[in-house]
Amino acid sequence: MVYLIASNSYHVRLEEITKIFKSLDDVEVIDYNDTNLVEIVHLCSYTSLFDDHKKILVKNCSFLDAKSKDDIEILEKYIENPNPLTEVIFLFNDKVDERKKVIKLLKDKNAFIYIKPLGYKDINAKLIAKAKSEGYKLSESNASYITFASLSNYDIAIMQLEKVMLYYNEACEIKKIDLENLVSQSLDDNNFKFVDAVIKRDVKSAMQLIKDFKLFKIEPIVLISLLAREYRLMLFAKYLQDKGYSNSDIAKKLGLLDWQLDKTINNSYHYVSKDLEDKLLELLDLDYKLKSNNMDKYLALELFVLAL
Repeated sequence: MVYLIASNSYHVRLEEITKIFKSLDDVEVIDYNDTNLVEIVHLCSYTSLFDDHKKILVKNCSFLDAKSKDDIEILEKYIENPNPLTEVIFLFNDKVDERKKVIKLLKDKNAFIYIKPLGYKDINAKLIAKAKSEGYKLSESNASYITFASLSNYDIAIMQLEKVMLYYNEACEIKKIDLENLVSQSLDDNNFKFVDAVIKRDVKSAMQLIKDFKLFKIEPIVLISLLAREYRLMLFAKYLQDKGYSNSDIAKKLGLLDWQLDKTINNSYHYVSKDLEDKLLELLDLDYKLKSNNMDKYLALELFVLAL
């Protein structure tokens, strides 16, 4: 049997995998980036002398992307006549192009599973169910606290819950005070830490934060926007200072609180206006490339940081 699971959440994909593969023992995991469909189909078709049942998991299936030019006819033919001794699951990390013939074939066989991004209430319900399955009691309000602190990202929320359960290490009711101490605050904190690290040219800290962003799937374009805003504020603050404006007038014009303006001005002392203009142009160019090309977004952001 051939299955396709598509979701932007790692944990959602894992949950669906375990519904098909009752056990993850003896599953052969293949990265599509390291092979091709011809080799995968041959592996699925192959039957040993002992008629062994095979379980195969193929991740990073970029051939399902709408822009992919990969020839997938060999897979379409295999789906119509699969090896009964092989169960293979193809994984895609986003929504697929449902106009593709291969998707229509899988739909006809009820083997296409697409899980839309989970909403706030859906994540709460899953957290409560997960806690219950492990013997813990998690209230609706406490589930909401975890979801909010995780920016409504299900993968982050599950990891936060697992951290809390590991802390207790025995079935019990999860308390709000412990959540406040254990659950990380909104990842917005890390966004601003990243901006601060870049502005201060702290390459090591910025690169470490990019690794976290990659893990939690924080969009680099959001970070580029935050950086551009900070460089722009510093440039405007310099310009207005040179024109003789008072700090209170500058704060009003830029829409900043006093402490925000103080921080912006202090940061601006490390740059001349030309540097800030150049950085804004670099970020504008980077934003354009990321939106118009297929380049790796995280790699592009890392290259920007390394050039600081």
